Parts: sequence; C-alpha cells; structure tokens
Amino acid sequence: MFYKQKFFLKGLHCLPPEIAHAITMKAIRSNFIFSDTNNLNTSNLKTKLGNLNFSHPLGIAAGFDKNVETINFINNLGISHMEFGTITPNPQSGNKKPRVFRLFDDQAIINRLGFPSEGIDSAVKKLSKKKYKIPIGLNIGCNKNSNDFIDDYLTLTKKLGPFAEWITVNISSPNTPGLRELQMGSNLHTLLKNINIERKKLEDKLGKILQVWLKISPDLNNNELKNLIDISVKYNIDALCISNTTTYRSNTLISKNKKEIGGLSGPPLFSQSTKMLAKAYLHASKSIKFIGIGGISNGETAYSKILAGADIIQLYTGLVFHGPQIINDIINYLDSKCKKTKITNFVGSQADSILEKE
Repeated sequence: MFYKQKFFLKGLHCLPPEIAHAITMKAIRSNFIFSDTNNLNTSNLKTKLGNLNFSHPLGIAAGFDKNVETINFINNLGISHMEFGTITPNPQSGNKKPRVFRLFDDQAIINRLGFPSEGIDSAVKKLSKKKYKIPIGLNIGCNKNSNDFIDDYLTLTKKLGPFAEWITVNISSPNTPGLRELQMGSNLHTLLKNINIERKKLEDKLGKILQVWLKISPDLNNNELKNLIDISVKYNIDALCISNTTTYRSNTLISKNKKEIGGLSGPPLFSQSTKMLAKAYLHASKSIKFIGIGGISNGETAYSKILAGADIIQLYTGLVFHGPQIINDIINYLDSKCKKTKITNFVGSQADSILEKE
C-alpha cells in the first residue's frame, strides 16, 4: 500500500493543487489513503491538554478538510486529533482562482483561498453523524462580506460548539481583509469576552467542557505577541495555535511562484513560527497551552516544536509533499526520543536555547 500511495502522490503533484486536493479527499473517503500506526507503541507519547487526552501529539491542522468531508474516515489516518475548517457562518466561494501555488523547490505552499466554506448548516449536518474516535476541533472564521466579524464568531461558537471538543478562533488568516486586526487590543478583548459568554452557556446547557483555542499570526511583533498572550490568559483561553501562514518572504525562496500574494506555509515558515512558539512559551510561564504548527516536514522538525513549547503539534503542508507516510515517520521519530521518559517531559525544555540561535 505504501508504494501505491507513493505513486498516487506523484500523480497528484502533476495536477493543479485544488484538483489534487479534491481527489485526495475522495481517496480518504474510499479508504485508499491511510497511515497504519496501530502497531506502533505510543505509550510514552500520550499527552493531555486540559480535559482532552491524546494518544500522541500529532494531528492534522485546519485547512486540510475545510468542509468536514472525511469526518467518518479520520480513524484510519493514524493521527491523534484533527481540526476541521475553516468554517464560516454562510457559504462563500473564497477568492478568485488560481489561489493556491506549490513551491516545489522550497517544499512550500502559498495560498490566498479566503475561507472557501460550505457554511454552518452543511458542517452541522455532517458532524451530527459521529463515527470518529479521536478528539476533533472546529476552526471558525468570519464571512468576507460580514458587517460584524465578532458576531460571526459568536454565531459559529454557539452552533458548532456542541459538536467539537474545542473551537479554534481563526483571526490570523492574511487572506481576509481586516481580519488580523482582531488580534489587537480592544478588538481582542471584546471578541474573547463574548466568546467566553457563549462558551459558558453551552457548557451549562450540554454539561460538557468546550475548549477555546486561538490561532495567531507569525507576523506579530514581540509586544503584540505578549499582549495577545496576556489577554488570552485573562479570558481563560485554553491554547494558542502558533502559527498560521506568513506574509513574509525570505530571500532564500527559490521557486518560481515565490512572489505570489497570500500566506506562505511549509519549511520556510518553520524557523519563524518555532521561535515565536518559544517566545510565547517563556512569556506565558505555563499559564496557557500551545499547539505547534508551521513547517513540520519530518520527525526532527516535529520534535523541535515540542522542545519549543508545544503540547501537541499539527501538520498540513508536509502531507502535501510527503503523503501519509510522514505520519508514521514522525510518530516513530518521537517514539525513538521517548524510550525512557514521557514526551510531556520535553515540552518547552529547549525554548531558551532555540531563542539563543536568533
């Protein structure tokens, strides 16, 4: 099966990115794509984030399955958790195509998708047919033409909260004009205060804990990052996802699509997002949890996220270039580092030294 998937991946790379992705979704639903981790010993890789238990740290980030298409097949992927979305209140088509660009020589992607989404009602219909066994989260975002971004997030929290273990508030995509302003000052206070009110209503009504995570931009400066952490802690946000894509372009990029407008993901984002993660971990002093995202392409980079302060980690772009085998490779690598101790003992253990390399 590994060789079939390898040839399948090569074929996908010959197709336009969005067509290749649609085929991938169908392949997962037909059980053609899977990652067999059942025989792996992950006892030392078990981790916990609040009330949630994870068999190992590795999951798939939002963006991979925007419309909850694979909800009944994720048990076959070998991951410990998955985040679906970004889901918007109303259906929207996103930005004009072409809007996704592979940078093969950099193993990176630039996208300016703009939250294409089938909307809340479609998501709820699929989520109500539960067949999954691992924790899932829902990544939420506002409609581009919305008159009230904050109200969009409250509507999404209220309607989607019953179906997830956590809601990730995505206020850091560079592809929706004005969205990143919600990461700042009074906007963030208002947003998180009101989301907490909706969360409390849901928890009281359903008798369940709903975690709230916040996905942030890697392009924040140090003061903006510290302020965001402090505000998040004030409003009992459970975790920060560091990070979303970047608008920064290093002069080391060599692919022909390097000048395309949009958010950059993959290995060129790794150093920037990992250093931000380390800064956040040290500033927070264990007052909030962290999810490490950005540039994970093998076991070593996955492990580095944990050393920088991530309790769990997520990948997406790495799957595009390496296929599902990367899931096994990462879990095996992490297991090799944890023969004598639990992975939780490594979280943030090298945050200082990572920053010293700046």
